Amino acid sequence: MGMRKMLPLLLVLMVLASGCLFKPPAEVKFSIDKTAVPPGGTFHLIVNVNNTGKVGLVGATLILGNDDFHIVQEPSFPEVLKVGQSVQLVWIIRAPEKPGTYNLQVSLELRDELKRTWTGFYGHFRITVSKEAILPERLLLNVTAPENVNGGSTFTATVTVKNEFKSPVQLLNASFTLLPGMKVVSAPALPPQIEPGKTVTLHYTIRAPFASRNGFITYVLRYFTGGSFGSVAGSFRVTVTWKPWEANDETLLKAYGEEYHWIVDSYLVDEYWVKRFNSTSYVEREKLQPLALKVVGNATSDVEASERIFRWILSNYSLGDTTATLQPDRILPQDRISYVEAQILTTAMLRSLNIPARIVSLFNGTDCTIRPMTEFYTSDGWYVIDFRHGFIGSLDDYLASPYFPRIYQLVTRNHYRIVAQSPIALKGHEHVDVTGEFLEDLENRLTNRVLKRVRPALRSKVTLALSQMPPDERIFALFIFSSAPNGSDLNRILEEWSASKIEKTVKAVYEFYKDMPWKDDFTYYWKIFAGEVP
Repeated sequence: MGMRKMLPLLLVLMVLASGCLFKPPAEVKFSIDKTAVPPGGTFHLIVNVNNTGKVGLVGATLILGNDDFHIVQEPSFPEVLKVGQSVQLVWIIRAPEKPGTYNLQVSLELRDELKRTWTGFYGHFRITVSKEAILPERLLLNVTAPENVNGGSTFTATVTVKNEFKSPVQLLNASFTLLPGMKVVSAPALPPQIEPGKTVTLHYTIRAPFASRNGFITYVLRYFTGGSFGSVAGSFRVTVTWKPWEANDETLLKAYGEEYHWIVDSYLVDEYWVKRFNSTSYVEREKLQPLALKVVGNATSDVEASERIFRWILSNYSLGDTTATLQPDRILPQDRISYVEAQILTTAMLRSLNIPARIVSLFNGTDCTIRPMTEFYTSDGWYVIDFRHGFIGSLDDYLASPYFPRIYQLVTRNHYRIVAQSPIALKGHEHVDVTGEFLEDLENRLTNRVLKRVRPALRSKVTLALSQMPPDERIFALFIFSSAPNGSDLNRILEEWSASKIEKTVKAVYEFYKDMPWKDDFTYYWKIFAGEVP
């Protein structure tokens, strides 16, 4: 063999030896807990992901290859699945209503810390949908628990396992897929095996978070019998109710920790506000509470109560720009109030309901009354109420709204700070810099919100387009995607356009507007991007 013919072979051998050939970033294994279900019944798709790559994984998207099947509940991916770590993800899938035998192909897309999307992970299953019971030899699993629990309380989940095989079954391990914030606080030891026809009962204690929850908890049991491994799963629905206005101080301290002071602090804004508006903002929680309780009625969570107060103020007051007072009890009897007064009254009413709440505004080094909003705290983090823009939602939802990009520009280019009013003595500027809470890991937070609005099949196109952009352009692109009027408009553009066209159009819009003051409502730039504004 001549030297020229030997060189390619030697090159391949060198690459193989160095480990530089393409290698998937993870090992992915798919399984289902049953292959036969009644019409419209559910089954569990269990996906085990082992990060065998070189960087952390930050997200997973499951795509169903058959539109007759629907995802009922999807799991939460770890914030970062580090190299060498594994995670078990469980999707609850609803089968078609029409009896028959169906082929279901699923694919998983993984995102890593370098903004790359990895594909090529597939599972294929044959599902029989029948009204008649199809009961092959199996391990029968049943899970029971209370349907309704209170936030912060513990409850018992009882698992019964019956061996309907003709041979003993070895029990390998078990795990729960819980709702966010839940924790298994006590678990029994699994018996090593179950004899044919025998049943074992297991009791688990689970603690609920101080938050509202409504969804399915799934229990997965892995076993070995007849020379093969298997998994069986069972789900049950739980509703968690959290009413802080019914909690005592001890419970509130457990629920909110260091954020508890945002309930009991008496003043809402500092001395600068007092001098500017010639008014104080002292909160008498006991006096406000009866009205606040009437407004929230039978709300079952802090978020629902806040939404009812928000709607109540919008329906009972005309909002404008003239601020007459910062005192909640003087704002209350009026019929026309300013946006500032609406934020003050809302914050005071939330505190009267034992919900941590504060006024957040922009600070330019002198004035700390710029663009005031209300933030209230939950076990899931801070939520934002912005009356000027008619917005209420989680902080991450606010970051991914058309109203945050202008704030971002003022902070990053004009050196403004985002501050939370925290007055004690009404002496000067008494506020806490919370800019970091808004900007920390902003790109990933925006990306996660955008991808939730995008159809699974289009998510890889989004990440591909974003990966071609410099960091500032990526943030701008995410602001544009976030400002689409609705999901259908966003998905239509993403489906019709190539990743290259998306990237080039974002670049053109960004280069033209990057040095101009951005509009208060970023929807304007979505319209330019989509070609709706000439």
